[in-house]
Amino acid sequence: MTITIKNMLGVVATCGAVAVLSGCSYMCPAKHAMHHNKNADTPVFHQTYGDGDVHSVTAKVYTRSMRGGESKMGHIKFNETQDGLKMTTDLIDLRPNVAYTTRIYQCGNCGNGGTCCSDTPMNINLPTIKITERGRLNQTHIIRGLTATQLNGAKIFLERDGGYKAAWGTLMQ
Repeated sequence: MTITIKNMLGVVATCGAVAVLSGCSYMCPAKHAMHHNKNADTPVFHQTYGDGDVHSVTAKVYTRSMRGGESKMGHIKFNETQDGLKMTTDLIDLRPNVAYTTRIYQCGNCGNGGTCCSDTPMNINLPTIKITERGRLNQTHIIRGLTATQLNGAKIFLERDGGYKAAWGTLMQ
């Protein structure tokens, strides 16, 4: 009986160690690996995904409010189609005649409720967003070579004036 109990405790301890060492692979939808860029000392994060069933992701987009805090601007959606990933923007409060560059940074769950994101945006060609007069911007674009699964959990920013992050959101299923 004592040997059986010891064997059971050994199995439980082994399972616990495997769960701890595996990090978030059971808790997170993505497995994360950190690789270093050979040309710089800055770490670059790459994500690999299992068989994801993500066909669309949406980000609620926010900007800084004039009273402090955040103000909702609308949303940006990505839906998979036969032609590619369809990007739909529905935004308000953009400055007229100012070009906004769309950038996406892959992120992952770092534990303790914190989020870690890559320091460099994904190397994809996304459209520049521009409105000519105050009002609502509704545009649709097709992006090729990208899937909704790759964007799930990523941060999206609208940058203007040489890199100022004027608006942001998190792409989620």
